Amino acid sequence: MEPATMECIQRMIDDEAAARFPDGTAPRLVLLQYGDHPAIEPGELYLQVVAGQDDAPWGAWTQERRNRIWNFREQRLPETKGVMVTTSVRDATGRRPTSIMMMDSGSLLHPDNYERARGLSPVMAHLGPDDLQTLDTLILAGITGSRSESARWALARIPRQTGPHIPRAALDQADRGRLQAELDEQVRLRFPSGEVQRVALLQYGDDPWIEPGDLLVRVFIEEAEEEPPLPAWEREHEAAILELHREIAARIPGASFLEFWFGDAGHQGRTRHRLRRPPGNPARPEHELTVVEIKLGPADREMLDSLITAGIAASRAEAIGWALARIRERPAYARLSERARELADLKAQF
Repeated sequence: MEPATMECIQRMIDDEAAARFPDGTAPRLVLLQYGDHPAIEPGELYLQVVAGQDDAPWGAWTQERRNRIWNFREQRLPETKGVMVTTSVRDATGRRPTSIMMMDSGSLLHPDNYERARGLSPVMAHLGPDDLQTLDTLILAGITGSRSESARWALARIPRQTGPHIPRAALDQADRGRLQAELDEQVRLRFPSGEVQRVALLQYGDDPWIEPGDLLVRVFIEEAEEEPPLPAWEREHEAAILELHREIAARIPGASFLEFWFGDAGHQGRTRHRLRRPPGNPARPEHELTVVEIKLGPADREMLDSLITAGIAASRAEAIGWALARIRERPAYARLSERARELADLKAQF
């Protein structure tokens, strides 16, 4: 958008925020577009909520106060893909800590639901500036429509790896049954109210989201009459969740994630906690990486997993970065990148 257009919209946002928070507690709301934050893709818009130094953290807000933001976004800025909550106080790396919340849509025509119907599942990839630029170059050149589509396009052009297979540890039936029984006991000990329906210990092959060598603990919570406010539920059970973290880490060192699913098949909401960090890249400081949700199909996941079992990458996220680096090595990519810049320059002249 033109700067003058963004300024005009921002003034309207400021006026509406003041009207919706008449008690003077209005947070700073800012409309963001591509280039304002590395997580934003070409063509996307986000609503940013900027909490001041003296403001309570977003997680401590009342549901009524958060609803004012959701209602404002839904009624006045439905074009925005999500909400970014950040603080005006910078951390040790000079960044302002930011959490990103996507807006789920109930429409069957929404692209997210279309992708789910195609069997696509997300991989949370930590990507550096070069990888983001590669994904966005394909979008700006008109080859793809999103970063997920760019990643799928790149993976389709990487030859399948046929090197030696490096086996990843898997649980045998006896060990899995023993650990499952221990998990049942520990979870019900920490959540004695009877709201836990069951606990599942999952490994590679049980769920498309699970990577080779990973284990996942999934706790199913009984359905509530109303969809629970998940941040409030997590605050109420924070001590029990932390104790469960420590117990799982001690008993199941290979577990990577702890999930809570609410209602039948998690339709009332899901939360996910990382139990151990993925292998790091010492050549790339963590604050230079951006978390990008890449939605992939079965063939794409199989391609990434072949890179893992061949020893080329330690995770699907790392395998995506490896594949994008191979695309950048091709002479045609340099020409494509130049063409994308030319198209951007031409658009700016109109």
